[in-house]
Amino acid sequence: MLTPLARVIAVRTGDIDKPVGMKIHRRPTPLMGGVAVFAAFALACVLTIQHSGPVIGVLVGGAVAVAVGIADEFFDLSPGVHLLGQIVAAVAALLGGVRAISSVSLPFARLTAPGWHLPLAVGVVVTVIWLVGMMNTVNFLDGLDGLAPGIAAISALCLAGWAWEDQRFLVPVAPHHEDLLLPMALVGALIGFLPFNWHPARIFLGDSGSMFLGMALGTLSIVGPAKLATALLFLLIPVLDVAWAIVRRRLRGKSFLTGDKQHVYHRMLELGMSHSSTVLLLYGICAALSVLDVLLYKQWKLLAFVVLAAITASLFIYLEIRATRASQVTRVDGSRAPAAPQE
Repeated sequence: MLTPLARVIAVRTGDIDKPVGMKIHRRPTPLMGGVAVFAAFALACVLTIQHSGPVIGVLVGGAVAVAVGIADEFFDLSPGVHLLGQIVAAVAALLGGVRAISSVSLPFARLTAPGWHLPLAVGVVVTVIWLVGMMNTVNFLDGLDGLAPGIAAISALCLAGWAWEDQRFLVPVAPHHEDLLLPMALVGALIGFLPFNWHPARIFLGDSGSMFLGMALGTLSIVGPAKLATALLFLLIPVLDVAWAIVRRRLRGKSFLTGDKQHVYHRMLELGMSHSSTVLLLYGICAALSVLDVLLYKQWKLLAFVVLAAITASLFIYLEIRATRASQVTRVDGSRAPAAPQE
């Protein structure tokens, strides 16, 4: 119900994403979808969840992330200011009540081992880096209609699945209801938004939406028992895509926050896959990784991450080589150019 209203507001305020530059959509499309998603999520939290510190922290951090995203949509913030806004949003979540990461479990230790304790200052810095990294991951992922909200919904379902079985975290007392209800509220908001965002989209998440989803997944993975390894596993492809983008852009002397059309989903489109099939394939990979994550513990999860990261990196290299060769032999007007000599 909120999404059509957000679309009307975006049109009237001129918050429109025009198909210029590196954009791949073909018609002007309203933004502010993220405002509708955040509003639905916040309303569900207010109506159904006890207002504890972590819940307030998630909402405060999400609100600041949305505000920074809206500012970027209207004023096209520089990469440095954009990054500063993400840091402010992460700090706001901590001040609102999200607890800083206090320990890191050791992959090859016994399940009952307490893990490696982090001093408060170190934990705060690690938490801010984690939240900023998650916001940038989802921001980079939001390049195709329906991709970011679908992946976020699957990821939130996985987090809820872990919370449902609280004994996995060796908690002998009452279950952490926030761990379950917060991600399910996010799933509901995204399912309501996704039909409007499916290709061809009638409204985009916008920077406000991608910032909020990154903040939400980042905070939900540390509310209650931290699930950082879980988030890294089911977001393996976008995480590695971001890492590769950072390396690629820095080698070219550009800021890692600048955009390009060389993400993994761009390469899949260049190889002839349709928009919807690309999105559905990435959905399937994320869902499979989520199921794998629920079935694994500690050291096996680390081993799976390493193996799958190696496979994914090989896939990225393959897509990069194929796309580079295709660009060498095909001109913009469709005519063929001489192929590069083989070495």
